[in-house]
Amino acid sequence: MTTLSSLPDRPLTTTEVAALNDADAFDLVVPVEREEAVRTDDSEPVVVTESLILAAGDWVKGAVHETDGWRVVESVTVEGENRTEAMLTCEEAVEDALKPGERADVSA
Repeated sequence: MTTLSSLPDRPLTTTEVAALNDADAFDLVVPVEREEAVRTDDSEPVVVTESLILAAGDWVKGAVHETDGWRVVESVTVEGENRTEAMLTCEEAVEDALKPGERADVSA
């Protein structure tokens, strides 16, 4: 199972991000950007994210949702307890990937 295979093939609601933080698969999941949307099944307003920082074990990954699904745009191996620098690196890669006309390189 890959890192992103546990994510639904669509942007995530803030409730789903919170649930991922409680799951065993990840130590930390942080949305990079949020936007208001409308849930398709009941037309209720929700807040969604198409960009995440995921952390587990000894790695941190930045991911963005595109028309063909989630894509990892940065992956950093973490040594020791401090993930701050790795998270900032991934956040920057996600922000670069979200810029119009630009796409970050795919990292596994």
